[in-house]
Amino acid sequence: MFNWIRSLPIIRNHLAVRQLVKFTISGGIFTIVDFGVYIFLTRLFAFWYDHYLWANLISIGFSATGNYFVNKNWTFRSCEKNFSQYIKFWVVVLIGVAAYQYLLLVLVEKVLMYDLLAKVLTASVVMFLRFLLQKFWVFR
Repeated sequence: MFNWIRSLPIIRNHLAVRQLVKFTISGGIFTIVDFGVYIFLTRLFAFWYDHYLWANLISIGFSATGNYFVNKNWTFRSCEKNFSQYIKFWVVVLIGVAAYQYLLLVLVEKVLMYDLLAKVLTASVVMFLRFLLQKFWVFR
């Protein structure tokens, strides 16, 4: 299905570009999970709508768990079987969550941006930060 993408010289010849493409694909899939859980919680339950930052934490937790296994086995092809790698991944997740929560709060509460639009913008910024940290620290 993605053979034509793999055949592009920039992807075939550059590991970092190939990993970024895979990270973006897996991130896109788990962003759908993140948004699905967030929308489910905030649009079906008034409690979670009023507490959207907690709903965001829950949705991030679901997507991050699946994302770890995909990034470990497919994106970065890490063969390490140690617990420290998993701990590093969750440190990156927590850094990402802190940045995510702060940016989401600022955009919704201070800029008065619609929460779903703010979540899209925030997710884009945090994705790039997480890629760098995972590539050069977690799965190096």
